[in-house]
Amino acid sequence: MKPLLSTTVPRTERLLNALTLFLLVGQVVLIIGYYAQLPETIPVHFGLAGKPDRWGGRGQLFIVPGLSVFVFLLFWSFRSIPIDLYNMPFPITPENRDRQLRNANEMLAMLSLAFMTFMIWTLWNWLLAASNIDPIHTKGIPIVLFVLTLIGISVFYAVRVYRWK
Repeated sequence: MKPLLSTTVPRTERLLNALTLFLLVGQVVLIIGYYAQLPETIPVHFGLAGKPDRWGGRGQLFIVPGLSVFVFLLFWSFRSIPIDLYNMPFPITPENRDRQLRNANEMLAMLSLAFMTFMIWTLWNWLLAASNIDPIHTKGIPIVLFVLTLIGISVFYAVRVYRWK
């Protein structure tokens, strides 16, 4: 008899998770690479115009990978929730269980990758500003793109929920 939940992680999800972990390690490598060169006080928040509006110690840079690890582990932990407990618009049956689980897990991996991409962008801008190089903020556009990316990912996978029904 076939188990209710598949135990293998599909290739696409493995690739997304590998890219996410690569960006997470990249955050730590960036911090370690620049840490000794940074002043004790660095800009840690920027307004929509891209100008620093809050300053803090350089140790605050480690908040970015810390938050990234938390989000990655949170999304990863959702894999252990049975698909039957998800709020789906139709019943989960033995026929659609694996497809829907794959879709949900892939969506979580994609959202995690999007979050990690935004966090490494944020960290890179912090490091540029702390090194007295103009950050590449472009006046709030990255935040808008990040939100639109999250919406796009959610819509894509929501449509796929119905297609894979």
